[in-house]
Amino acid sequence: MSDVESAPAAAKQSNPNKLLIILIGCALALSLVNTVLLVLNPTASKVEAFNESLKTDLAESIASVHKKVDGLRSAEIEWQAVLKKASEKPAATYKIVKSGDGLLTLTEIEAAAPMTAETAAQEPKK
Repeated sequence: MSDVESAPAAAKQSNPNKLLIILIGCALALSLVNTVLLVLNPTASKVEAFNESLKTDLAESIASVHKKVDGLRSAEIEWQAVLKKASEKPAATYKIVKSGDGLLTLTEIEAAAPMTAETAAQEPKK
């Protein structure tokens, strides 16, 4: 009977060993996860800084595009005024002149009076 009594005692001893192995495995896994998180933390801050710099660059780029679009809109309005001025006198001769503030303006050139036969006869020949 001693053989029969020793078998359940051996089974009871293996259960605490299994529980202890499971607890040690969990502790090891938790420490491994914490180590990985500590190692990756500086990398995460670098990635965050890179994302912030990208956001800043993107905002500057968008502002630049908006500035260029506004410049094109003002140029369109300016040229609409030039075309309106030119349509008022379609037979006139115009010259495009850059003003002091950098804008292009349309200036009418005084055309010489057409030469008639009388004015041609009055001019001295060279």
